[in-house]
Amino acid sequence: MHSPEHLSHLEISAFIDGELPTSDAHDLAQHVAECHRCALSVVSAMQLKAATVRASDNFAAPPEALSRLAAQLRGETAKKPARVYPFRSWAWGAVAAGLVLALSLLAWRSMPPPSNLSAELLDQHLAVLSSGSSPEVISSDRHTVKPWFQGKLPFSFNLPEAFPSGTVLKGGDLTFVHGQPAALLLFTVGKHQASVFLTQRPLNPGGLAASGTQSGFTIQYAHAQELHITAVSDVNPSDLAHLVSALVNAQSTR
Repeated sequence: MHSPEHLSHLEISAFIDGELPTSDAHDLAQHVAECHRCALSVVSAMQLKAATVRASDNFAAPPEALSRLAAQLRGETAKKPARVYPFRSWAWGAVAAGLVLALSLLAWRSMPPPSNLSAELLDQHLAVLSSGSSPEVISSDRHTVKPWFQGKLPFSFNLPEAFPSGTVLKGGDLTFVHGQPAALLLFTVGKHQASVFLTQRPLNPGGLAASGTQSGFTIQYAHAQELHITAVSDVNPSDLAHLVSALVNAQSTR
């Protein structure tokens, strides 16, 4: 049904719209669980659709424009009947949550180690910085951010009562890291931005003991209970370490 490498835009659109037969949808979901590039494309497409719906909720077309459109549609309908599917913002939320849960089950099986995990994490961090879009859940309140992820991920996590001085939680997003469902927490540390990825199991067992740098950005790894924590930022490494340490300590209260 799809190429062995990467999915096309049409395949991704049909998948998230639920227009594929069950067997094809299952095969495609399995492919997405194995291909982090396709997983990111699926998440990006869902976010774009959700943003479009939110924007449409704030737009009211002029009556004269609606009249012209209705007249056009009546003419087209006489030639070929068309089915109209109304958009609902809650529907996209349900699709996104269902996709994450389905992919999380497929991602449990053993997967080969990533060829360049640091590059993938940095790519996601830079994508967040360059997009300018707001996270799915916008809040500095941990009591708002943490519940938003419940039911959307196959694991839970704690957030600290207080973050290090100068560190502010901006919100969070659902994402995938090497095919695994992940919580992406977004912070500001002073004037710098930091992305923290939470996953349920090590992304590359045996290869995440030491932190490092990639293109001038610091990437720090840590384990806490059943979680794996990865932080990416161009902030001072010691400030990033304080943030990671606060997140690690928060998990001990679960």
